[in-house]
Amino acid sequence: MIDRRIKFRHIQSFVEIVRQRSLKRAAETLFVTQPAISKTLKELEDIVGTPLLTRSRAGIALTRQGEVFLHFAERSLVTLQQGFDEIEQLGRGGGTAFTVGALPSVAARLMPQVTHEFFERAPEVTLRIIDGPHGYLIDLLRRGQIDVVIGRLGPPRRCRDLLHTALHEHSRFRR
Repeated sequence: MIDRRIKFRHIQSFVEIVRQRSLKRAAETLFVTQPAISKTLKELEDIVGTPLLTRSRAGIALTRQGEVFLHFAERSLVTLQQGFDEIEQLGRGGGTAFTVGALPSVAARLMPQVTHEFFERAPEVTLRIIDGPHGYLIDLLRRGQIDVVIGRLGPPRRCRDLLHTALHEHSRFRR
């Protein structure tokens, strides 16, 4: 049974702290104060009964328990978002949705233009963009929670059973 003291803000804050690798940047992203996000993390760690992160001047690092919890926390946030998206689609009378996973660098540089062009060509389609590290996005793709990943190719062992298309080649050694 899940402890009833755990709230959405606990999960969201924990995941954002890990994504940002900083309590300060996570607080800014979530529009809360740093003391508030620190308190939320402390509450979560008290509820689960173990430290999930270690903090130092260099930033934060996941404990082994934090690594396990992160995997399920990210999945729960994705699943909740999909539920909200489905409700929204039903409210609009159905419709098609397309979910893109993008590495943070791609999301920042490429996706604004891609989004603009996408809506020009398919205004009736709901586009959702999820950013995150390569392994996380590939896991979402394998579980069917996103439709495509845009970013660098990962290690061959991780992508061997996935269809991939090179959209751009970059080589340091090219003249």
